[in-house]
Amino acid sequence: MRIGLIGPAEGADEGVLREATEFLLGDAAVDQAIYLGEDGAAEAMATRWAEELAGEDGRDFLSRAAELAVSGSAPEIDALLDADAQLRRLEGLRTLPPPPARAVEMVEDRIVLVVHDKKILDEEDIANATVIVYGRSDAMLLKRFGPRYFFTPGPLAAGKVGLIDAEEDGRIAVAVYAPSGMPLHREVLQGRRTKVSVSG
Repeated sequence: MRIGLIGPAEGADEGVLREATEFLLGDAAVDQAIYLGEDGAAEAMATRWAEELAGEDGRDFLSRAAELAVSGSAPEIDALLDADAQLRRLEGLRTLPPPPARAVEMVEDRIVLVVHDKKILDEEDIANATVIVYGRSDAMLLKRFGPRYFFTPGPLAAGKVGLIDAEEDGRIAVAVYAPSGMPLHREVLQGRRTKVSVSG
């Protein structure tokens, strides 16, 4: 599971939010991109983008495809297929449930807990998670506390998005990119230590 993370968009242009979404769902090929804000900016952007891709007449894909199959040119058919592929990718954009709910994701066998504000978490929430991702922050931060990591890409206006992925050896990696896709930072998190007990 590859998870993209987009910080709150307050103070960021909608074009940057769209660029970040396109990068994560496209080139980065995440399974889902989670918007960490509480402001509805991701839903509004996704609705406008989907309307653009659907075309001015508002007809569904099959109606437009049937018409183009009979009378469309190759570039028109390519444009329709490209728009459909973008709409399908856009379905991977997620938002957080309203507080006090939290999103829980699995990366390999590790629990990734995702919230807007980490202050709503209690000890039990934190005890079960390997990575706690949150949105409310002034800057990007990746910090280890014991066996757990806290990560935020920071606000989108600061020019960073995050990605959590599993390495081939099972460890989790956290990467930070510019919304355009330029890599800025990558760190492989320390794995859990295996406990061995010998009885004799």
